[in-house]
Amino acid sequence: MEQQSTTPDRRRHQRSPAYMGGLITTDRRLMAIDCVVRNMSGAGVKLLVPNATLLPEEFELHIARHESASRVRTRWRRERELGVEVVPLAAHEAPVPLTLARRIKRLEAENAGLKRRLGECE
Repeated sequence: MEQQSTTPDRRRHQRSPAYMGGLITTDRRLMAIDCVVRNMSGAGVKLLVPNATLLPEEFELHIARHESASRVRTRWRRERELGVEVVPLAAHEAPVPLTLARRIKRLEAENAGLKRRLGECE
């Protein structure tokens, strides 16, 4: 006979099991800590860390396999586990895709070169 849990599942998003490496960085990247992503949902992530008590309430979570970085906020913590939710970015904080950033940098360099050439013609 299968026993049913009496505690209701309060999650708003379906969780997906995961096992991938992550990197936690704090403000100004003064500290970097390796972690393991154990499950993910649309709104949050469960992490395994060496010591959850050392981490601040908010930090950046980098997941190399997804080529992503997100600002996250701690929702719960245990000694070696941490549940975090993704903090929505304000419109002016939205990240620029790497390909677009590279293109902008290349075009800015090209623009500076053209301005130099125009200055030489005057």
